[in-house]
Amino acid sequence: MAALQISDGDVNDWLSELKPYQRDTLQVFLLTATPEEAAERWLSSTGSPNIVPFGGPHDSKPFWNRFKEEFRKFVCDDQAYIEERRSLVAQGPVGKAVVVSMISATIGATIGYSATLLAPAVALLLCAIGKMGVNAYCSAG
Repeated sequence: MAALQISDGDVNDWLSELKPYQRDTLQVFLLTATPEEAAERWLSSTGSPNIVPFGGPHDSKPFWNRFKEEFRKFVCDDQAYIEERRSLVAQGPVGKAVVVSMISATIGATIGYSATLLAPAVALLLCAIGKMGVNAYCSAG
């Protein structure tokens, strides 16, 4: 099967595919963080710091780790997502919005989260992979 192609692009190219409220928040995060750190911060955000999350304080690290594990499976051609990857590659060259949407929806269905919540993190990680290349990302472990 052909490898998943992730195009290089400036972070703003990837962010332009998101909703304005997502883009604005991520641009603030990116002032002091790498794309991967900003993605983790996005998924770790719980809203107002003056409100205790339902059930009391919690650690978002396990969710971030699970998300990254599923993201790596999708990008690195793990058998768990073979049909979804085949479908994406079969479409030929597609825009960034399609790649972000498909990966967000697929991973969201697996881990039980909305694709809308995951899309900003997916876009940021794809941007990072576009800079280094899929092979480098997958071999980095």
